[in-house]
Amino acid sequence: MGLAVGLLALANLAGQALRPPFDTTHTWLGDADLPRPIFRALELLSAVTLLWHVARPIRPAWARLGGAVVIGIGALLAARDVATFYGVLARGAIGGPAFVPASLVVLVCLGALAVNVATDRADRPRWTLARVIACGAVTAASFVAMPLLLMVTLGPTRYERRADCAIVFGARVWDDGTPSLALSDRVDEAIRLHQQGLVQAIVMSGAIDDQNGHSEPEVMRARAVAAGVPEASVILDEAGITSSWTAKNGALLMRRHGFSRAIAVTHYYHEPRVKMLFERAGVAVYTVPARMSRRLLKEPWFIAREVLAYWHSFLFQ
Repeated sequence: MGLAVGLLALANLAGQALRPPFDTTHTWLGDADLPRPIFRALELLSAVTLLWHVARPIRPAWARLGGAVVIGIGALLAARDVATFYGVLARGAIGGPAFVPASLVVLVCLGALAVNVATDRADRPRWTLARVIACGAVTAASFVAMPLLLMVTLGPTRYERRADCAIVFGARVWDDGTPSLALSDRVDEAIRLHQQGLVQAIVMSGAIDDQNGHSEPEVMRARAVAAGVPEASVILDEAGITSSWTAKNGALLMRRHGFSRAIAVTHYYHEPRVKMLFERAGVAVYTVPARMSRRLLKEPWFIAREVLAYWHSFLFQ
């Protein structure tokens, strides 16, 4: 686990240096009030400590203690985010079935790593092929677990707030022109937000199907208008070919219409990646997962695919 956390921290630092905005640290620790240079230095020291600790024992007592303190600061930041989460939850400002924030798991993990760094002086076994395979398997499992953690904590949590618009992510339209269950649920969630007065405009984003020629946004608009949403309140984005393009196009449309805040509407497993993409596009978004009228048959496949898509977006989008 320490290797995965160290590599994630290094990747985050490198991405922020090479092509900002890239930083995703706040996703795990919450918003830190520390000056950026100090925060980056702490992140770098944490990464170096964890990678050093995996490779060989940290002999100097000052290095062990200093590394444990730096990692402990990360645990404290996560603890503050946990307190913030439960404070907001107690006020009824958020809702949903997930009542454990990701930062609580991060707090436990970083706390355990800090204690381990401070106390472990044992010699490491030789780097045999078996150890390399075991270490690689644990690291790979950690990288699978990270987006899954966000999918079951951030994903189902409903951050319903007043916003300028809802941005709805497209999904499959059948050959007869009817929306798939996933698409219907997403549009219906946006309709509810509009009926509650939380948003005045709805951005329907999707693509034109190469196979049947149907426009996802057109089908989405037709469903919303049939439910009583004024046609003038619906904005179409037919270039939302991917989640990344929807985020980019959504940011452009928001600036064009003078919008500053949006609600991203999609399925719970998709929300963590969507939030990251919008933040990189410079847009403040709240996430509201679509209520599912029934479980999707391909839901396990969508979740597995989203794990890979999350890391692809993290590194390249």
